[in-house]
Amino acid sequence: MLHRHYPRRPRRRSRSEDERCCWCFSCDCDYIEKPEQKCGFWAVCVFVYSLVDYFIPISLVSVLLWLVLRPSNLRPRVDAAVAVSFSLDNATSSLDYDFAVDLRFRNLHRHLDVRYLDLVALASYGGERLGPSADVLPVFVQRPMASNAVRASFQGSAAPLSPAAAELFAMEAANGSFGVLVKVASTFMYKFPFQKTVYYLDHECYIRFPAPNGGVVTPGTLCSATARSS
Repeated sequence: MLHRHYPRRPRRRSRSEDERCCWCFSCDCDYIEKPEQKCGFWAVCVFVYSLVDYFIPISLVSVLLWLVLRPSNLRPRVDAAVAVSFSLDNATSSLDYDFAVDLRFRNLHRHLDVRYLDLVALASYGGERLGPSADVLPVFVQRPMASNAVRASFQGSAAPLSPAAAELFAMEAANGSFGVLVKVASTFMYKFPFQKTVYYLDHECYIRFPAPNGGVVTPGTLCSATARSS
C-alpha cells in the first residue's frame, strides 16, 4: 500500500519568539527562518533596551538619596554685632554709621559639603539703603557639620535721609535702641553623585543696636531664608 507524503507545515513560532523579534517593530515573524537576523534593527533595539534597563534604576536611586541626604537649614546666625557710631545730623539729614556684623554659616549635614560661590551683604535702615559691606565677603567650602564665621562691615553716610526714616530715628533714639536690617544674598552649591544643584537665597537679619552710639548685640539671632530666581 502506497502512502502519500504530504509536505510538512512550517512550525509556527511561539509568541515569545515573535515578541523577541518584533517587540520594537510591527512585523510578522511567523515565517522568518531566523528572525533575530532578518527583523530590522533588532540588535539595536536590544542594546537600547539594555541601556535603559541599566540606567533607570541607578538614576532613581540617586535622586531618592539626593532628596533624603541633601543639606537643609542653611540659615546664618548673628554671632555678634557692634556699632561704633550711628548718629543723625539734623542740619543735613545725614545718617552717619559705622557698624559690623559677625554671621555664622553652619552645615548641619553629616555627609555632604556645601560650596559657597558668592556672598553679598547690604544694610538698610527705615527703608533707606545704607550701602553694601565695606569688605568683599569670602567664599569657601564648608565640610559636614562645620561652621564658618563671616564679618560684614558697614561704614559711610546716607544723605539725605527721608522724613519717615528721620522720624523713626528720633523715636528709636528715645527708646534706647536702633533696628537695622542686614540682607545677605548667598549663592551656594552642593554636589551628590549624578546631581549638582546651585541655590540662590536671600537671608534677612534684623539687628538692634543699643543707644547711644556703641554697644554689642546679644548673639543668637537667626536670619530668615527666602529663595530667589538668580
